[in-house]
Amino acid sequence: MKQKCISVRFYLENYADRRAWENLQKADTSRNQAIITAINAYFEPDDTKTSELIRKTIQECLQNISITAPLTTNPRSVVSEEENALLDSLDDFL
Repeated sequence: MKQKCISVRFYLENYADRRAWENLQKADTSRNQAIITAINAYFEPDDTKTSELIRKTIQECLQNISITAPLTTNPRSVVSEEENALLDSLDDFL
């Protein structure tokens, strides 16, 4: 495969550039590999650690909570207009 080359400039007066340069100097791997790893991590973040931390936090928060179903009350019966008319006519007999 064909090799691609780029040039990177660090302006050490710029705080972010200086930090990046210092971190690159401390890298355990080659500068090239450190930059490739950083680029891939930026564009393809690994969210599994974050997801696991969120899951664990929620699990710990809900650990001592008991969830119960709400008590159901008897729903009022709905009486139709015809039934109301019938009941009214029965009242006339009483």
